[in-house]
Amino acid sequence: MAEIKPFRGTFYNPELINNRAEVIAPPYDVIDDDRRKALADGSPYNIVRLILPQSGDDAAFWSRSAELFEDWKKQGVLIADRGLCVYAYRQTFDLPGSGRFSRLGIFAAVKCKDFSSGEVLPHEKTFPRTRDERLNLLRACRANFSQVFMTLRDSNGEVADMLLRATLGNVMQFNDDEGTYHEIWRIEQPDEIEALKSILAAKTMIIADGHHRYETALAYSQESNPEGRLDSPANYVSAVIFCSQDPGLVILPVHRVLKRLPLPWPEVKAKLERFFELEEITEPVKGLEGMNRVAFVMVRSESALRLTLKPGIALRDIVEGPESERWKSLDISILHSLVFGQCMNLNADLLAEDGELYFTPWENSAFKDVEEGRAEACFLVRATRIEDIWGIAEGGERMPHKSSYFYPKLPSGLIIYDHRSAS
Repeated sequence: MAEIKPFRGTFYNPELINNRAEVIAPPYDVIDDDRRKALADGSPYNIVRLILPQSGDDAAFWSRSAELFEDWKKQGVLIADRGLCVYAYRQTFDLPGSGRFSRLGIFAAVKCKDFSSGEVLPHEKTFPRTRDERLNLLRACRANFSQVFMTLRDSNGEVADMLLRATLGNVMQFNDDEGTYHEIWRIEQPDEIEALKSILAAKTMIIADGHHRYETALAYSQESNPEGRLDSPANYVSAVIFCSQDPGLVILPVHRVLKRLPLPWPEVKAKLERFFELEEITEPVKGLEGMNRVAFVMVRSESALRLTLKPGIALRDIVEGPESERWKSLDISILHSLVFGQCMNLNADLLAEDGELYFTPWENSAFKDVEEGRAEACFLVRATRIEDIWGIAEGGERMPHKSSYFYPKLPSGLIIYDHRSAS
């Protein structure tokens, strides 16, 4: 069902760029102003200068990215690969407290298909404002500087076996500044590429991370290729595909940080007690360890409470909306619907768009914002399971915004899918 094709990747010229760690960057949506400045100051060729140019929102803002992109190609800083390839890609990384992991995936151009086709599926909601911003960048540069992170089922291991056999002809290998080791190999033999395409054609892919990037590419393909040319580079988006069975497919929880409580605390507490058992705890970072019931940890400057869903609560009746019972049983859905919605009269989607509710996978970051007064409360959650992501996606539903955090993020700038030279 999923359709991929090889492409001629564009990447940093190793003869001019000695340290690739200095020119890659995290995805745009996790870069704040301070991080952007540090990345840009670290190298005049850091990819952040393309994906997040200096402030502005008019056409000139995005045309600066396009001009800089063309300049780097003319200078030979960015060069096109020697031929059409898909690429095997391994990330090896440390997860604090859990040890060393690695995962092996595929860099490829993936055909942009409407979600109604069932070939590529989303699993969480997106923000229209972010999608529009990324579309302006794609229109100006006609290139994907970052990849969509996708996953597929590989229960018999045939994809993993093929990739393991293909780890020859190394293109690049380096450690980044966060300790992740990156290795990329070419797969360029036509018979190997066709075998891989054939295997993937029978599979459905889920977007793990990069929903905005995929939706942007889909919108661009529809507007830039109205006559439906099958060979148009705009019909495809650059993606890295990992197998869901890979032990290195790590999902972290995404905690919620709320700038202000909308109601006095005694009123909020009384409403919470309708649905949850409230227990004061002294070590909030350990508050969800070993929990086999729906639970959250709510931290305020005055206290930390564990909120455990009371036995017998009929979620299908209590959690409002037409969604499935599976959706209503998700921790994040319960947090948004019961805690934020019914107990605080808040719309989490609107709050997130306005910046009043924000997200982090790091407990200590959430605690610090509460302690230093930037937020009134934070809510620790359990990690979303990959089987729930598949269940929701295949059921045609979407989880709330930022329900999962696949760790580590795919860096921008590893391999660029340039529409002008990809074919």
